[in-house]
Amino acid sequence: IRLTPVVQLSLAAALVLLLGWMAIATSLVVLDTVSGGSQTIQTTVLQNAYKQRLEELASERDQRAAEARSAQERFKLAMEQIGRQQTSILDSVEERRELATALELMRGRLQDAVEERREIAAARDALLAEMSEVNETLDRKQGTAGDLSQTLDTVTGALSDAVVARDAAEDERETLATQVAELELRISMNTRQQEEMLNQLEQAVAMSFGPLEAMFKSTDLDVDSLIASVRNTYSGQGGPELPAAVSTRSFNDPSLSSRLDSVMVSLDRMNLMRIAAGRVPYSMPVTANFRFTSGFGTRSDPKGRGRRMHLGVDLAGASGTPIFATADGVVVSAKRESGYGNAVRVRHDFGFETVYAHLSKIRVAAGQKLSRGDRIGDMGSTGRSTGVHLHYEVHLNGRPVNPMPYLETARNVY
Repeated sequence: IRLTPVVQLSLAAALVLLLGWMAIATSLVVLDTVSGGSQTIQTTVLQNAYKQRLEELASERDQRAAEARSAQERFKLAMEQIGRQQTSILDSVEERRELATALELMRGRLQDAVEERREIAAARDALLAEMSEVNETLDRKQGTAGDLSQTLDTVTGALSDAVVARDAAEDERETLATQVAELELRISMNTRQQEEMLNQLEQAVAMSFGPLEAMFKSTDLDVDSLIASVRNTYSGQGGPELPAAVSTRSFNDPSLSSRLDSVMVSLDRMNLMRIAAGRVPYSMPVTANFRFTSGFGTRSDPKGRGRRMHLGVDLAGASGTPIFATADGVVVSAKRESGYGNAVRVRHDFGFETVYAHLSKIRVAAGQKLSRGDRIGDMGSTGRSTGVHLHYEVHLNGRPVNPMPYLETARNVY
């Protein structure tokens, strides 16, 4: 078959186009393969980096938890030391009071002995004068020597008795003076001991005050208002923690009395702060392994409905992980709620309320009184949830607030 030049040209052009198309297609396939491989490698790298970051966060969380436990142990030890120092101070005050009473009695007896000695000395002088008078009379009147001799014997006997009584009084005075010196030495030693105990007690109070004050400041709470509220409502009685139970009148040193009064006031304030802290949600609702998956504030909706306000924080863990109350309070509701699934709401003092949502199981009932650390339910994924986690909210005076400062305080202090 003979082809015309036009047909040949057409065939050549078609062949060139076919070869060009094949080259382009091959290049695209190669580029797509390379790009896909690169993207896979990049995804793998990101996944590994994400896993490494999660492991670092878990390690940091465990370290912070260990530090929190250590801080809590130090706080407990400081409180125990304060209690022991308080008891020692009270015992020392009582001992000093008894010593002061004994010293006053000894001083009274010593004064009586001195007065008695003075009276004996006066009687002795009177007898000596009388004896001198008798001797003079004896010289003038020899005829009445018998009567005068008898009188002289009587005076001499009385004088001897006076000397014996004087010596006995002197011995008693020396004994009493020695006892008074011993008591004064014991009181002096007691004063030094009290000063040392006061120093230790002041240091222990200062160590305990720091974490408590920092805890309240970290959440911008008015400490004085909380203390006033606790003072008005607290029904506890007795115990050495209340300054009214201590009297410092037995302190002779005004500076020690002033310092002890100051320590007692500080202990009272610290005790009220400790009570207030137990009524604020300064505790972790989850103590087992978990990770924070979402914070407080505006976020992308996990169900794909744009950006929405997230009123709490999410803590993800294993299904069935125990959930605990973060402060003393009363359960106001324990039921299934729209969006929240199984949820528990707890009302606390000072206007606080906490919410625990998406529970797999509720373990409390409405109206039940709770203490910090009581188990209220199990972690789950009920309601509007994408996975097993606890949704935790903190409300103050009816307004949701960021729970993180309270949780951070719990990890650092408790």
